[in-house]
Amino acid sequence: MTAPHGGTLMHGKSRARPPVRRTAAGVNAVVWIGPDRALVVRGGDGGELASSEVRIPPLVGDTPPVLAEIAHSIGWVDHVLVLGAPDLRTALEREIVAIGHRPETIRDGEIDEIDEPADPDGLARHLAGLR
Repeated sequence: MTAPHGGTLMHGKSRARPPVRRTAAGVNAVVWIGPDRALVVRGGDGGELASSEVRIPPLVGDTPPVLAEIAHSIGWVDHVLVLGAPDLRTALEREIVAIGHRPETIRDGEIDEIDEPADPDGLARHLAGLR
């Protein structure tokens, strides 16, 4: 069948969605975000822990790219617990979903804030209880 503009009309199937990236079962992460930095502790496939720190610039206009950097540093995990300042926590949770994680990946924490300075050992204790 020919389209009015001379091309061919396409009928039929819609494109299949790309498969969701998955990691080995049981890989989780905890992130604490504050006004000047974020600290990520992530479990590995073999049970080892990795931590990373991302500095947050003081300019509000620069915050969205930093949130994407933090979300990407979490990587593909089964669950992620986001702790810290409520406004930054909410913005980071939205970014985590925006880069492709399912909303149910994000776990609600009983503790909104961890006393400064957040440290990898404190976050690792939260990671151990994350399911």
